[in-house]
Amino acid sequence: MKKSQSLIEQINEFVLKENFQLPVFNDIAMRILKMARYEDFDIREMSNLIYQDQVLVAEVLKAANSPFFGGLSVITTVKDAIIRLGSRQVCELVLIASERIQYRAADKKLNKLLGKLWKHSVACAIGSQWLARRLSYHEKDNEAFIGGLLHDIGKLFLLRVIDTMQESQEVSFSISYELSYELINSFHAEEGYKLLSQWNLPPIYCEIARDHYIPGFDHDNIPLLLVRITNQACAKLGIGMKHDPSIVLISTPEAVALRVKEIVLAELEVMLEDTMQIATG
Repeated sequence: MKKSQSLIEQINEFVLKENFQLPVFNDIAMRILKMARYEDFDIREMSNLIYQDQVLVAEVLKAANSPFFGGLSVITTVKDAIIRLGSRQVCELVLIASERIQYRAADKKLNKLLGKLWKHSVACAIGSQWLARRLSYHEKDNEAFIGGLLHDIGKLFLLRVIDTMQESQEVSFSISYELSYELINSFHAEEGYKLLSQWNLPPIYCEIARDHYIPGFDHDNIPLLLVRITNQACAKLGIGMKHDPSIVLISTPEAVALRVKEIVLAELEVMLEDTMQIATG
C-alpha cells in the first residue's frame, strides 16, 4: 500500500488485490425464500431445508414458542412451526438468522460498530415492513423488509474489509472507531450499490442501498420511501450508530410523499422500541 493513498483508496486496492468478498446469502435461506414465493410450496420440503442448519432450526422454534403464543401447545418440530407462524414469517426469520453471523469482527472497536449496525438493520427491516402493511402497501411489504435489512450493507462491507486489513497488517496503523464511522458514512451507499449489483439482486434493493441516504430521491419509489423514513425513525430513537432526537418525522419529505399521519409515525416509533429484543436476543 502506498502511504500517499487515502484510506478509501487503500481499501479499494485491497479488495481488488485480495478479491475480498462478503459471502452471498446463505444458500439454504435463498432456497427457502424462492420456495415461499409459491402458494403451493411443500411444507415438508421447507422444513427439511431448515433442518440442515441448526441455527435456523433454533430461531424458528424459538419464535413459534414465544410469549406471543403463550397458552398454546409447545411446538417441537419445524413443520409445526411453519404452520403456526406462516411461511412468510419463517422466511423473514431465516433471512435474519442467516445474515446475523456476518456482523462480527476481530477488532473490538469494529465489533461495537457492527453490533449497532446489526440492530439498526433488523429494526429497519421490521419497521419498513410494518409501515408498508400499516399504509396498505401489502404488495410491497416483502420488498420493504429485504430493502430495510440490506440498505446499509455497504457499511458492513467496509467494516469487514477494514477488519481484514488490520488483521493482515495491510495498514500501518490502527483505524480508530471515529475514523471507521466517518469512512462508512461517506462511502457506504456507493459500496452497497456495487455489492448488491454484483450479487445480481433485483434493482429495487440496489437502488435502496444507493439512494436511502441522499437528498435527491425518487418520490414514487414506495419501498425506498418506507426504508428512508424508518431509517430516520431509528436515528431519532438511537437504534444504530446515529442518535438524533431532534428529527421530526412528520416534516420529512418521505412522510409527505407517503401521506402518512402523525399517529402512524408515533406507532412506528413504539413498534421499533418494542421489537429491539429481536435484534439482540
